[in-house]
Amino acid sequence: MNFIKKIFNNQIDEKVHTQFVRYGKGTFGDRALLEIHVQAKKVKIKTSAEYINELVQFLANTIEEKTQVKGIIFSTRNLTEESNIDFQEIKNAMGVKKHIINQELTKDTILETIEKFPYASINLSFKTDKGELKIKEKAPKAPKAGKKDKGPKADYCVFTTEDRSILEDFAFDIKEQFKKASINHTIVIEDITIPEEYKDDFAQARLKGIRKGKITRKITIDEKEIISEINFEA
Repeated sequence: MNFIKKIFNNQIDEKVHTQFVRYGKGTFGDRALLEIHVQAKKVKIKTSAEYINELVQFLANTIEEKTQVKGIIFSTRNLTEESNIDFQEIKNAMGVKKHIINQELTKDTILETIEKFPYASINLSFKTDKGELKIKEKAPKAPKAGKKDKGPKADYCVFTTEDRSILEDFAFDIKEQFKKASINHTIVIEDITIPEEYKDDFAQARLKGIRKGKITRKITIDEKEIISEINFEA
């Protein structure tokens, strides 16, 4: 289940919390972007960077033995000694370490990596019998305004599958049949509560602080807009 659906289902967990550690107080538009195309035999989902690890986890769970994986794990620290992956190369770029991968991996290795490094960006592209995932091999950044006032694009991750059950996760609140839907979220952080034991440690305060605010979800289907809003604490 992706983090937006968890929030709307009031199922906040540590993975949801991880999504918000980058935010201070304020209003952040054009987040968690989705573009969903329902075709005759396939569903194609294009997203912004927030869904990287969740999509990798979803598809990794369908690996039977091994599959060829290509991509980069972005982290602020060297993961070599803590990971079971034999990285092809590690590069440094603007304080971020790029762990380069181009090899066969098992389901367990990928899932263990996601669990062990929750703050890393696991940009892995691969395919199984259940679908194909392509993720850009560049570090995630805050969205930039699109051309001609169209806004940022949902083009960081592209997931294609014949399994329509994926719609229950990403289009959980769309009750009608559709061929194309665009989904945009605005996140408002109204307050941050820092646990007492972390108030003198800036780095830990950022990671452990509880964000309180609201999310506005705007769905566009055939030029019709559906807007919903929910308060959250994560």
